[in-house]
Amino acid sequence: MNLTHLKAFYMVAKNRSFTLACKELIVSQPTISFEVQELEKYCGFPLLIRDTKHVELTHEGKIIFHFAEEIFALTDEIENTIAEINNPNMGTLKIGATFLTLRNLVPNIIYPIKNKYPGLKVQLFSGSAREILKKVINFEYHIGIIGRLPYPNNLIYKQVQRLKLFFISKNMMAEKIYLRDLANYPIILHAEGAATRDIIMNEFKSRDIPLNIQGESEDPVIMRSMVEQGMGGAFMPFYAIEEDLKEGKFKAIEILDNIYYYTDAIFLKERKKSNFVKTVISAIDDLKCYHSG
Repeated sequence: MNLTHLKAFYMVAKNRSFTLACKELIVSQPTISFEVQELEKYCGFPLLIRDTKHVELTHEGKIIFHFAEEIFALTDEIENTIAEINNPNMGTLKIGATFLTLRNLVPNIIYPIKNKYPGLKVQLFSGSAREILKKVINFEYHIGIIGRLPYPNNLIYKQVQRLKLFFISKNMMAEKIYLRDLANYPIILHAEGAATRDIIMNEFKSRDIPLNIQGESEDPVIMRSMVEQGMGGAFMPFYAIEEDLKEGKFKAIEILDNIYYYTDAIFLKERKKSNFVKTVISAIDDLKCYHSG
């Protein structure tokens, strides 16, 4: 297989456009069209559905695109690893983090790294805990900072924080309650893939407490807004709600069952000796921000 032909197809499929692919690859449209056609001849089936306005993938094209995506992600990773080995001050460090940690924790990790390695490029990506876990496993991120999940055996994790979860509500409630007091109470839950969602659902299930889910969101800001509007209550660590409490947007109620949220830094065992990973872990150690609740 000719990788140049595969690259041409990948860029067209990624951009859903021959024109945009030409701009990124800096080649003419006849050239890129020829390269895609040659790949289709090699495969023995069409990969793209072409019309005057759009480019779509065939069923077979979607399969080939999936593998091409992995191939070129690994190609980028090889180039980045070479740069890292030759000069730890160069290359691109890729970190994935959940929405809360990206805003409240990750900047404190990144600043000392950039001060020590000014030539290092840092890319930050947000997503759910499960999305980030998948991308760490697939070598897309050097390290992830997420709420604790069940991890596969090829992963190493380091605890960064242990945070007590509080229940926030607009309604008048006691300052301290048990989880059973929230039976059938309207709850705003984190979206699928979030570690906090798994924690809350497991806590309710283990105690056989009816869970009344009234809304879901992957964005904590939206969740807090829903609580402020009186749509229900939600579970959050204190640092995520501190400013809202000062402004009187809602109340924070302590859960006497003591529900904790653990934040971990995760990376593949193959990256254990990576200068990038060592740098991030060192920065985390220097923070000494384990926030026990």
